[in-house]
Amino acid sequence: MSAAQLSSITLTNFRSIKGSITVPLDAPIVLIHGANGAGKTSLLSAIELALTGQVASLQGVDPDYAAHLVHKDAKSAELKIETIGLDRNETSLKVTANAIEGEALLGPDLARFYAERCFLAQSSLGRLLELYQDSAKRSDSALTKFVKDLLGLDHLDAIIDGLHDAGDVRRLRSGVPGYGETRDTIPQVEGERDRLGAELEKTDIRIRQLEEQNDALSNRLVSVGDRSVTGPTAGETEQSELLRLTTVRREVEAAALQWQQIASTDLARDRAAAQPRSENAGRALAAWSATKGATLQAVLERLMPLFSDLPSVSAGGPQPAHAAATKAVREELRRCQDVLDKDAADAKLEADHEGAVTRGRARIQALEQQISNLASEGGALAQALSGVLPHIHTDDCPVCGRNFKETSEVPLQAHVSARIAELTAAAGQLQALSRDRTSSLSAVAVAERELGEVRGRRLDAINRDALRTRVALLQEVDLSLAGMTSDVEEGQRLIGEAATASRALSDLAVQDQGGTALRQSVERFGTELGVAPLAPTEDIAAALSRFAAEASRLVEIYTANQTIRREMAGNALEVQRLNALRQPVVDATGAAQGRLDRLNAAKQRADRLILDARELAKRAGEARTAIVRKVFNGSLNRVWRDLFVRLAPEEPFVPAFAVPETNGGPVEAVLETWYRSGGKGGDPRAMLSAGNLNTSALTLFLALHLSVSPDLPWLVIDDPVQSMDEVHIAQFTALLRMLAKSNLQRQIIIAVHEKPLFDYLSLELSPAFQNDRLITIELSRSADGQTLMNYLPHVFTPDQAVAA
Repeated sequence: MSAAQLSSITLTNFRSIKGSITVPLDAPIVLIHGANGAGKTSLLSAIELALTGQVASLQGVDPDYAAHLVHKDAKSAELKIETIGLDRNETSLKVTANAIEGEALLGPDLARFYAERCFLAQSSLGRLLELYQDSAKRSDSALTKFVKDLLGLDHLDAIIDGLHDAGDVRRLRSGVPGYGETRDTIPQVEGERDRLGAELEKTDIRIRQLEEQNDALSNRLVSVGDRSVTGPTAGETEQSELLRLTTVRREVEAAALQWQQIASTDLARDRAAAQPRSENAGRALAAWSATKGATLQAVLERLMPLFSDLPSVSAGGPQPAHAAATKAVREELRRCQDVLDKDAADAKLEADHEGAVTRGRARIQALEQQISNLASEGGALAQALSGVLPHIHTDDCPVCGRNFKETSEVPLQAHVSARIAELTAAAGQLQALSRDRTSSLSAVAVAERELGEVRGRRLDAINRDALRTRVALLQEVDLSLAGMTSDVEEGQRLIGEAATASRALSDLAVQDQGGTALRQSVERFGTELGVAPLAPTEDIAAALSRFAAEASRLVEIYTANQTIRREMAGNALEVQRLNALRQPVVDATGAAQGRLDRLNAAKQRADRLILDARELAKRAGEARTAIVRKVFNGSLNRVWRDLFVRLAPEEPFVPAFAVPETNGGPVEAVLETWYRSGGKGGDPRAMLSAGNLNTSALTLFLALHLSVSPDLPWLVIDDPVQSMDEVHIAQFTALLRMLAKSNLQRQIIIAVHEKPLFDYLSLELSPAFQNDRLITIELSRSADGQTLMNYLPHVFTPDQAVAA
């Protein structure tokens, strides 16, 4: 790559270059001169654009600079550059206001090297030190990036940057989200475990409380006799015993009421008085049933074929049967009469429709006859005469040829016209008759349809007669039932009186027998209650009171025991439910504890790795600092010092890179000054004059260029002698001569503004040995604004005086 050389560049309408020029560049040194606006900077910008695809100095000022690269009088610009010794040695670009078309000659790495190490724009020289250090972070400045590239610190930087997040766990959240999640999850899992533990403890406390309550309730159970209250079947035994005792208590209470009735009633006297009342009521009912009841039954039997679901007299008495029959008869009678009335109305409507149909058909027949007569007379003749009329011009008949005046004084044409008018009137009458016929046909069709509907609704003669017979029967039965109202009420009353008398007599008979049976029942109550039985001389009322008290006492004991047992059963069910709920909580607690153990173990492993990473980052930082100190104190600062002292031998301050003071910190290329006699100064921008500040910037640029391998052995500088005096210029010229003509073999392109300086440099940098060359380029403009170029190659010519 050391043989790489710029050969030529062709510009067309680029920036201030108007027209097309081709600039040869194939010499160790190329000097370019021109007045302000002649195109020197445009030429160097074209070289940068063709090589790198951009103009960095313009991009920093205006991000939209590409829209202004085309000459103001053109629509597009074109560039073509040629080189020697590269992988690609030629490329062309087309520039418009909207885009730059074509591929830059250099790849990304070489393009960056050219922009930072080979090309120094005029606008950048005065601000070079500022540009190198201008960054929000010193570790991100262009100078720092160069130093990292120079020292090969990529691996250490990669280690330090890769382990940077380990310095603070908060930074690990983005790079290692699992660590942050683990740290955040541990308190959550601990909280969940504690919550489950508290819930489990609460459940255990509740279970103990319920078990203690059941123990207390069990002590409150009362035993009766020798029955145990704690056996497995004690509850069921008490339940059945409670049911038995409740039944016994009801029987005792019923026996007490029965005994009160027996004791307070004169049964023999009441039974003797009730016997004749019952017999008399039975005889009266039998007499009514044989006469009036038989008549009612006969009437109801007549209705059975019509109403099969009527209640009988024996089922509910005569009055309900009579009421149901009367209601059914009247409803059926009303229905049948409605049907007959509707049929009679349909018969009248049928007669009306038949008359309307007959009259309509007669009218239609008469209309059809009139229409036929008029149609045969008028239509065809009127049409024929209308066809002949245009041909009648005299009184001679066009049909027979006779003279019409022989038969009438009226002209033949007038006679034919009058006849046509008569026939036309007949046609109008025919149209009116046709409309009348149509309406008559519609009316007849409607009447026939309605007649058919009426006939469809009419009853036939058989059903009509049967319905009339049914109405007659119902009317007869309705009259019969209406006349039986008082008889029916009497029968209902007699049935009620007979039933009441019979029931009273039966009750007295039962009560008379109950006294004996009641004493037998009282005797068994003592055995069932487990108390002393009825004594022969004991009063029955007192014994029943004693039995009732004992039964109530036992029922209360068993009822209280059952209440306690129900409460104990509820507590046992609640304990069972809590135990069922407790096991999932136990499992969840174990799972949470297991997960917490795994998370803590993972976090401990991660913490150990973080500590190891911090230690590794610390040692990598210390190693990097040691390398930077060694290089800053050795090669880089030495080259810069030699160059600066050579150009500014009288300056008491020498610029240098600041050596890191601490170990492990980031690489920060910071500039400072030192007294030549020893001692540290301030920032170069504050300690050096304007001329020496430019000299410092220029020598820094050259030092940075010379400190790396010459991937591109080119130095392209735009007006480098700003603010330099004659001594500085002479020293700088000697430096350029050394760079171009020594074994460093740099190709140098210099653009200057002043003509005397251009002539001086042309003389000082002229070829000094065989095959050494110098190219001078002078740019100017013609009268019409076209760019002109004066190209002059200089070759080595031996000095004849010295040769002689």
